[in-house]
Amino acid sequence: MRQTLRPMTRAGEQEPRTWVGRLVQVQPGEGASVAWATALFFLLLCANSTLKPVREALGIDRGADDLAAVWSGTLALSLLVQPLFAALLARTSRRRFVPIVYAAGITFLLLFRAAFEFAPESFRAYIGYGFYIWFSVFNVFALSVFWGFAADLFKLGQAKRLFALVSVGGTAGAVAGSALARSLAEPLGTINLMFVGAALLVAAIGCVAALTRLHPQDAPRETQAAAGESSPKPPSPWRGLSYIAQSPYLRGICAFTLFYTLFSTVLYFQQANLVSAALPNRDERTEYFATVDLIGNSLTLFLQLFVTGILIRRLGVGFALLTQPVVAGVACLGLGLMIWRGAELVGGSWGFAWPPELVSVAAARILVSASNYATAKPARESLFTVVPRDAKYASKSFVDTFVYRGGDLIGGWTFTLFQKGLGVPLAAIAFGASPIALVWLAVGVFLGRQQKALDEQRDSEVRA
Repeated sequence: MRQTLRPMTRAGEQEPRTWVGRLVQVQPGEGASVAWATALFFLLLCANSTLKPVREALGIDRGADDLAAVWSGTLALSLLVQPLFAALLARTSRRRFVPIVYAAGITFLLLFRAAFEFAPESFRAYIGYGFYIWFSVFNVFALSVFWGFAADLFKLGQAKRLFALVSVGGTAGAVAGSALARSLAEPLGTINLMFVGAALLVAAIGCVAALTRLHPQDAPRETQAAAGESSPKPPSPWRGLSYIAQSPYLRGICAFTLFYTLFSTVLYFQQANLVSAALPNRDERTEYFATVDLIGNSLTLFLQLFVTGILIRRLGVGFALLTQPVVAGVACLGLGLMIWRGAELVGGSWGFAWPPELVSVAAARILVSASNYATAKPARESLFTVVPRDAKYASKSFVDTFVYRGGDLIGGWTFTLFQKGLGVPLAAIAFGASPIALVWLAVGVFLGRQQKALDEQRDSEVRA
């Protein structure tokens, strides 16, 4: 009998038989590993999305006046822990380090829960601030060690095929975590959601153990040297600053990122003030934040699956960049109108009853967040593809370290100054932010044109 062979792909890999295999690009022998990796990322983002509404609710237990100071504490703890984290990681294999990080997370969650149980009532707001700061830092490190662990398990070629599937699994976990927090906030209580987050991290450690059994040795590294490229120098944000000072294109990337953080921060503080005033009950606040996250994560998942790739391929990076300032400007304008006019409670048929300004700020944050993760963030990352290697790594380190955190602090303290110090109404702040989106839009147009020009220049140099 004649045997029909399946076509081969690059590096001798066989094309999957089924449409499912073609869709997710899983090759024979990879199924168990990618399933456990996807489950691990699902659980991590599920835990994150379960605990995030807890953080938001605890952060405004005494109102939103202290949020700027709490954000400053988050930055201070990040700067303190970062070198300790890097030093420990350098001395410990990721296979041991990953479960240590997640076990530490479980321990802190149980300690915070015990503190809420036994501490005097007058101290509980400060314990909530401590949880806010700790969780904001822990979440970043938890996701960072996951991606480092995944890079140790899979070869470069596998990563290109499989990490998109893993990312979608993570977004699905974020949707599930938001749904858990929304459904359990009132019957279980906001503080007891810490137990749920701890249980999810226990399951995540089980996934790490399963992956370690499947991969007793690290996957061989396909290094840049093997591809004929020199390895980049270790990324330094200070070296990145020198590159940025010399390049209008890199300065444009910094400006675009800064505008995003400023608008996100303004919307975040608007939401915190409005929720604090409208929903005095902590569990109701947790349910509100969880509902907003659930809708936002679901929309992001839909856009990632069905819109992002098509949009960037057909309309280009420049168009994808422009979607966010347009969305942010319209969202701030709509929020200002809703706060200014006011109306009756809405949303009763959806299982909640919120003032219109809460619905409006929720819609604004959902749209800005979804546009970021589904279109603008992939487009921003692609901007670095036309930057030389060392400049790329160093400048991106500066953007991720200083521009993001600096924008958060500038936005938070500026909002606090205008709203608390000068008494500017929330509606006026929203109206004032809207026209600034036009400057952000102009930066996006500049970056789209510059990237196209730099890409054409690079192609012409290669042909020459």
